[in-house]
Amino acid sequence: MENNSLDLVTLEQRRARAANAFGATDDIVLIGAGMPISIPGGADQTFHFQTHPEYFWLTGRHREGGVLAFDRSEGWTLFEPALSESEQVWGGSEAPIGRAVTELEEWLKQRNGRSVKWLGVAKDAEADKDLRQAITHARRPKDQPEIVLMHRAAAATAAGHAVGRSKIKLGATEREVQIEIEAAMYHAGADTMGYGTIVGSGPHSTVLHSEPGSRKFQDGDVIVIDAGGAVDGYTADVTRTYPANGTFTKDQQAIYDAVLRAQIETIAACKVGAEWTDVHGLSARLMAESLAEIGVIKCSADEALDSELIALFFPHGIGHMVGLGVRDAGGPLPGRENKKVAGITLRMDIPLAEGYIVTVEPGLYFNRVLLRSEERRTKFKDTVDWARIEPWIGKLGVRIEDNILVTASGPVNLTEAIPK
Repeated sequence: MENNSLDLVTLEQRRARAANAFGATDDIVLIGAGMPISIPGGADQTFHFQTHPEYFWLTGRHREGGVLAFDRSEGWTLFEPALSESEQVWGGSEAPIGRAVTELEEWLKQRNGRSVKWLGVAKDAEADKDLRQAITHARRPKDQPEIVLMHRAAAATAAGHAVGRSKIKLGATEREVQIEIEAAMYHAGADTMGYGTIVGSGPHSTVLHSEPGSRKFQDGDVIVIDAGGAVDGYTADVTRTYPANGTFTKDQQAIYDAVLRAQIETIAACKVGAEWTDVHGLSARLMAESLAEIGVIKCSADEALDSELIALFFPHGIGHMVGLGVRDAGGPLPGRENKKVAGITLRMDIPLAEGYIVTVEPGLYFNRVLLRSEERRTKFKDTVDWARIEPWIGKLGVRIEDNILVTASGPVNLTEAIPK
């Protein structure tokens, strides 16, 4: 019997979902765990090993080099490599279970040369696109063990954000706050960060993925903190925006309120059956309406979306699937292609279903690159109040993000304990 971090009932349910997703194929399906990647110039060092999500989801295992094989007539067989002497001396790898991976070649020969399709990575094998899309869709609804891990990740993330918020003061640096956030998440049960922590102040608040540096918080700065802790591979993904001196200016408050209004109403729209393209469109429309009320744009919300003007200020999608990794099970519904909505090509084109966990993260940014573009200024010369926004360009960005579980009774905010 296999030993892993999943109970056998959950494991069997997941494998049944995967087998159903593969359809009536007679092909042998091999799902690889992957191998460590060498650090350039690091001699024998490698980056931290991260198991391919399909392998982990179906095995609960992190053993590098492992292969889970599926033969419809026989079911599932796990192959894992033996621990080398070096691994035993240096440590850090799981002890193998299942059959020895050296037996895989003979196992395949016994199947009379049937076609073999790969998921994950193994040697030079190319992953099968259709199978990947099928199992990605099968993984989208989160089962109860996954939801439990997401609650734990959310709790650790809440602890980190609470400490980060308390450390905001004039003269503190982005890097100092990052350190405090991450330490608090580890103390609260996270075993790693789910992604690179973002602490962007002042001009860095307008950059979507700004790495924390030595910049000190200054009076009048807005600070964007995007950080999430992970537990056993499952991560929260949360963003909050704060004033460096404790109080937003009138203009900053107006932009913050526009984003918050959009987020609250967009979260409410995350119901079973809602099309993700419509969810993004709703958020874009709400922020366009607010920008028109504030006087930033001089056109209707319809025109702002149709002309793609809103993408000047909201240059990313409303969110993505989150769970086993910060970009979990994204992409389109099988048979669809990702669409462009309000000037943005979205990461997903799917109807929401029960058990999905998505981020909802509207934002408005006065980004120097986008708003200093002569081409864009010419195109939108009559529909943007350029004089009004001039003082904000390169200085003001706001994003607010939560993690939403879609249920039959409506959306549940897993990260609502983090104030905003």
